[in-house]
Amino acid sequence: MPNDRNKTFAAVLTPPARGAIATVGVRGKSAVAWSDRFFTSLSKKRLSEVEVGRVLVGHWQAPDEDLGEELVVAKLGSDRVEIHCHGGVQASRRIVRHLESAGCEIGSWQQWISGEAADAISSEAELLIPEAATELAALHLLDQAQGALSQAIVTIIEAIDDSNFEIAQRRIKELVRFSKFGLHLTRPWSVVLAGPPNVGKSSLLNKMIGYDRAIVLDMPGTTRDVLHATTALDGWPVQFSDTAGIRLSDDELEQAGITKAKAALEKADVVLVLHDATNLRPHELDESLKQLPSALHVVNKIDLAAELKIPDSSEMLSTSAVTGQGVPQLISAIVKHLVPIPPQVGQAIPFNKRQIEHLSDTLRLLQGQQADAARHKLNDLLSRTTISHDNA
Repeated sequence: MPNDRNKTFAAVLTPPARGAIATVGVRGKSAVAWSDRFFTSLSKKRLSEVEVGRVLVGHWQAPDEDLGEELVVAKLGSDRVEIHCHGGVQASRRIVRHLESAGCEIGSWQQWISGEAADAISSEAELLIPEAATELAALHLLDQAQGALSQAIVTIIEAIDDSNFEIAQRRIKELVRFSKFGLHLTRPWSVVLAGPPNVGKSSLLNKMIGYDRAIVLDMPGTTRDVLHATTALDGWPVQFSDTAGIRLSDDELEQAGITKAKAALEKADVVLVLHDATNLRPHELDESLKQLPSALHVVNKIDLAAELKIPDSSEMLSTSAVTGQGVPQLISAIVKHLVPIPPQVGQAIPFNKRQIEHLSDTLRLLQGQQADAARHKLNDLLSRTTISHDNA
């Protein structure tokens, strides 16, 4: 296995596509010796003869080949080498094939990261950073890769060891509070636009994302399927979904679109229920839109309403998809609804189902006075032997 330091392991660390430079990492007790089999520096010095940190330019070639390649090799440790070759896929594959012929175990960049990380949580975070939907999400994952969540878990274990069970439970609850947020670091929040036909759902979607994603016509029932558009609001990843207007209809195709719209409502993190400012009758909404717990009610087309009368008790937001009036306020309301308490820099955040389930199980065990089992659950959370990248 890549984590076994008695073995020598190599992996291509750059993406499998054409580029200027590709990097092959080699680590293990034979990393230097096996690289020396194929590499000859211009200075004729071998990697085994130079100090750690030295970078050498030279030639890589197998003994049974007529042609080789000019490249750069860095000695990063007594058991660590990086080989920087031409960016074509074939060049890195050739180097890996040579190392494998010497006895090196070959694996993926994911396995390389798993072997480098201090614990399972740090490994999971590093593996997920390339999947982060926004820069801000990547920064929070980077905090976890650098130990924010791992250290929080260690602190909870120490509290259990000291029999401070109340403190341990409180700290677990603080972590779980961010669990829904953590799951959305790599999966956008779902915001669904819904309402009767012709209230301007498609127009408002286009206004919020900044381009014409949805077709806009005055004819009711234009949107038949659920249209998606992904963007970022205040740095958080969001997927907007434009749905068919919900009403009673004898049109079979339109009814199919309405069925899909209602299904999208059930999965949404927040629903924008749109109302027409020129025909404001909230009491006439379809029943599926009246009692949504995740709904923000939005009055659209206020540019067309000569006199807008919104009930005093209403928390409706007013917008115009044509002029943009009220759209910044709507976006702020969406963000506040999705992320009511933004995490601070360095905040410990559980970010996958495995971690959330372990923390929830630990809390139940502590509440049941099962300290040893709770401690084991947390240690298991940190252990690389139990990690599964499928649920990362």
